[in-house]
Amino acid sequence: MDPKMKSHLIICVLLAIPSISCTAETVPAADGDGTVRLNVASEMMQSAASSLNSHAEEEQWSRLQPMYGTYIVLPHKWLLGDVPEDQNFANYPRIKKMADGKYIMFYHGGQYGSRIWSVTSPDLKTWSTPVMHYSPVRVTVDGEDDWRRFVNMDAVVLRSGDILAVCSYRAAGHYGEGKDGGLMLIRSSDNGKTWTEPQKIYDGVNWEAYLLELPDGRIQCYFTDPIPQTRNSGTSLIVSEDGGYTWSRKIRVCRQYKYDYDGPNTEYTGQKIYTDQMPCFRVLNDGKTIAGFLEARLETPLSVTGASYCKMSMVWNDGLEWKDLGEESAGPEKRVTNFMKGGSGYMATFPSGEVVISCNSDSRFMLKVLDRNAECPYGSIWIEDWMYPFPGKGFWGSVETDSPVTLVGAMHDDTGIQIERFWLNHRIDAASEDVTVDGNASEWGTSQALYLASESGTETIFRSARDADNLYLAVETACPSDNQVHELYLKFNNSSKSGTVTVRITPSGEVTASGAEIGWASSKAVAKDGRDGVVTELGIPLSVLEAGDGDYIRFFAKAVTSGSTATFSLSDQENPDSWQRIRLAGL
Repeated sequence: MDPKMKSHLIICVLLAIPSISCTAETVPAADGDGTVRLNVASEMMQSAASSLNSHAEEEQWSRLQPMYGTYIVLPHKWLLGDVPEDQNFANYPRIKKMADGKYIMFYHGGQYGSRIWSVTSPDLKTWSTPVMHYSPVRVTVDGEDDWRRFVNMDAVVLRSGDILAVCSYRAAGHYGEGKDGGLMLIRSSDNGKTWTEPQKIYDGVNWEAYLLELPDGRIQCYFTDPIPQTRNSGTSLIVSEDGGYTWSRKIRVCRQYKYDYDGPNTEYTGQKIYTDQMPCFRVLNDGKTIAGFLEARLETPLSVTGASYCKMSMVWNDGLEWKDLGEESAGPEKRVTNFMKGGSGYMATFPSGEVVISCNSDSRFMLKVLDRNAECPYGSIWIEDWMYPFPGKGFWGSVETDSPVTLVGAMHDDTGIQIERFWLNHRIDAASEDVTVDGNASEWGTSQALYLASESGTETIFRSARDADNLYLAVETACPSDNQVHELYLKFNNSSKSGTVTVRITPSGEVTASGAEIGWASSKAVAKDGRDGVVTELGIPLSVLEAGDGDYIRFFAKAVTSGSTATFSLSDQENPDSWQRIRLAGL
């Protein structure tokens, strides 16, 4: 065995979890004054590797992991203040990361809106006092008094740092007649501190506008383009070539055919009725494909009064220019249509290639990881491999990446707006490093990490390295202040072999193993944010794993606390094919 590794041969039988505090004395003690630096996810996420499409062909192993310690609910009353009863819940949250690294969230009150606010945060935990951007305006339509209501604000942070925020408006009593609707745009050039006066950029009834900046600097504004009298919709587009100051005429760019409408008196008119609405589009990492995730509102043909339901579709446009569908065509041609029940679709992309889609089904917030082409990864189908992270039920959720390996999700429920960050667990490399197994991982250079958290607040990051003889793992566990019981069970095996090494780490850092003689050392540690924890370094002989350059080591982890058990998302302890992957880089 490598002389740098302290040898502990212990055949381990997994028994009931003993009650051991997370701050028990470590074995062995750390060198010097006993202070060892504990790396945590909030630091690692900012330095994570982000090379373009680095995980192409490996997305089938990519999973989003809830970061339970980040989950919060912002109460409706705090977000809204005193508002009419029909608007007394905050809804339609859209979170964006601003150029200064802080966050801004837009939302409106009730289901159909009237008032729109934003709040800002440095860390997704503490939030500023809500700022109201729009409130109802008294208008006259066809000689009749009405209230103009504002709803569905979404935004984009431009590469210049400016924030553009767009919303829909309509006259509540005349929407069904298709009268007095449009899109309003506001801009901030100082990270949300001040805003321009609203600018009308489109005249016509609409829903759910969405902004996208293209690689060439043009800005696209998509929106649901309805004809309320016939339940006709579809997605239309206007474009700005000057940073959002002026906009083109609209063109219809995305819709699927539903049926021909005969009219309320059953007299045949031959009017074609379409859907594909609530658009969200992203430019994929190839820089030339626009992918979209949309809902279809479906109902019984020839009826404009019966109940409707929604299903989800994916579409792809080859290029950054869209074909104008006119009034009689459907498109684009490349699509997966109505593949599952759901609504309120949203998308986010990672530099490493993964695309994440979210929607709501049966009032649950759902997330699924796609590959770099916004298609199902190898071995996956559209209706499988969804995760349901939020405890509360609601609708109109959204997602946004905020680092190379993290994503923020938000959706309302009965109590407020739920917000949580998710870590992208995907293949990490065991690169060649000079590692000393001494319970202090300060010499480790890699920023690639897998992440696991428990609902009790304990979180662990795993980093990997190798030399000619050993696979090394740095296991860094941060503990909550109430000293929850916490133990880790780790399993490793070679993707092409059947042998397995099982490792058990207690809260104090004691290690036992079965299947191999391994080296280990643990130390008490302290994170920058003040949390206590334990750093454990492991050394596992590659000969036991029968692994060499380019091989993939399958890795399973389970965290057990006094109140919960957590594993990597969609990972089954009895099915190694579902485990995470560590790739042995060449020396």
